[in-house]
Amino acid sequence: MKAPVRSLLLTVLASSIAACQIPDTTMQNGAITLYGSKVVLRVLGSPKAAIEADGSLAIGDKDVAVTPAERNLLVQYNQSVRSVHETGVAMGKAGGEMALKAVEAKLEAKPDKADRQAQAGAGRMKKLSLDICKAEAGIKSAQDQLAAQLPAFKPYASIVSASDVANCAKDD
Repeated sequence: MKAPVRSLLLTVLASSIAACQIPDTTMQNGAITLYGSKVVLRVLGSPKAAIEADGSLAIGDKDVAVTPAERNLLVQYNQSVRSVHETGVAMGKAGGEMALKAVEAKLEAKPDKADRQAQAGAGRMKKLSLDICKAEAGIKSAQDQLAAQLPAFKPYASIVSASDVANCAKDD
């Protein structure tokens, strides 16, 4: 009797975990989230907006008609958010590789090798952080153009500010 109950509990637990949607990336204090290839925007006082990879837009679960030019901007917005995610993953991998190489150099008792590897790793991390800043600037650019062309997008046009982009470049 215990085996069927255990099996049932495991099934319910697995289903519950699968039902939870955990974002791949969260930006701007949760205003931008990435779920697979879908970007979800949240702004206080407005329904959530979803931008698919193909440039389709839904606001409050209702599809919004867009022109081809607007669709291209929405694709750019989506791609820029996915670029931030992909670059963040690459940074995590690079950090892990740096740590592994540092441990190996320490075990080999080769401090010069560790220093060279640390410098190379720091250079890679700086390049990746600049890539994130470029993607954030791409989000801001698409956001501004969408706000000017697509009235339904205006509530979401202040998620990434000019100071966010400037600070990113300073912080790299």
